[in-house]
Amino acid sequence: MSLRRCPTGPATNTNRSRPSKVSWRVRRRRRNRQRELSVPTPYWTNRLCLPEDTDALLKLVRAVHGDQYQGLNRTYWQWRYLNDAGFRADVFMAEYEGQPIGVLPMAIFPFVWGKERLKGVMYTGLLTHPDHRRRGIFQSLINSCNARAAELGAHFSMGMPNEAALPGYFKFGDWTYVGLIPLYVKVLSVPAVLRPKTGRVLAGVLGAVPQLCLLRPRRALGGPRVECELTQLVPADLDEVADQFASACGALMIRRSAAYWNWRYSTRPEVSYRTFVARQGSRVSGAVTITTERRRGIEIGAILDLVSRDGVAGCRHLLRAAEQDLRARGVGLVTCQATTPLLQQALREERYWRPSTKRLPKKFHYICRPTGVTGLPRQPKDMADWHLTFGDSDNI
Repeated sequence: MSLRRCPTGPATNTNRSRPSKVSWRVRRRRRNRQRELSVPTPYWTNRLCLPEDTDALLKLVRAVHGDQYQGLNRTYWQWRYLNDAGFRADVFMAEYEGQPIGVLPMAIFPFVWGKERLKGVMYTGLLTHPDHRRRGIFQSLINSCNARAAELGAHFSMGMPNEAALPGYFKFGDWTYVGLIPLYVKVLSVPAVLRPKTGRVLAGVLGAVPQLCLLRPRRALGGPRVECELTQLVPADLDEVADQFASACGALMIRRSAAYWNWRYSTRPEVSYRTFVARQGSRVSGAVTITTERRRGIEIGAILDLVSRDGVAGCRHLLRAAEQDLRARGVGLVTCQATTPLLQQALREERYWRPSTKRLPKKFHYICRPTGVTGLPRQPKDMADWHLTFGDSDNI
């Protein structure tokens, strides 16, 4: 062992080993491995739910959420997971002593990427009973659904976990975090936004000048005349429009067929949606669905879904129709999620802006995972690879 004398102190060891630099990925794998070893032996079994399990599953919902989410009832469950419209779901439950202590639905949807027809599975509504958390139920349900997704021939699994559930997916190592779904916002009426805080008269005075700024003329749309009409059900012609929209976007999305649109927006119980169909003469050129909800005393509009065969200009026609309806009903603010450049450009040209994610009261994370089934053109790892809107989530 070689020694040298320090000029100001005793001899030191020049060959002293230095701590090795370990990457964060290696440390994370080690932590995940330690967690796996510490998980207790499962005392439950996972199985697919049957229709007669619905009441027990709703009892689990109440045990987790209490009196919140009263809309999660038998009627909703029938519509969302047991429907006959072609959009049913497989629901896995962790069972202990004849009762569900965890549940994870997996909804199966037809997807399209450009002109490629694919199949995908969306994980939604994961719950674990408060008395059985941190036992490995979360992981076991995900594993069961992963195996089932591959068995069904799905090319990928996807999910929109909340802040609490998101870290759990990172333990597996095979999920890709795509990012936060971008949100765009537009003020339709300054007085309507201010009214809950200042009162009607003062809101009209304070909002007069900012409102004038919002009325600046936007770029002319041009092209053929487009008429938008409110409808309960969209026509079968929307199938062709949806396929042309998917091809123009070039992104992976649920196929917005007429059957899907009518199931998602026309038959959902206890929710009020309004759908407008755009026509050029007798030709269907697009559709848009909107809704409203009250937050902090302000009525906020949301553009849930939109398809158009006429590119950016067609999307702008639909955005204007949605805004006109919302403004007429006294809505002061409208929001829209958009991940594809086509829809984002239309929103920017209609003067929507994208707020900082730090200021968002609710964040929509997006994750995906390949199943190993062949046929996926490439791995969709970037947000621009997907077309996602509010309508892809059950939360609105």
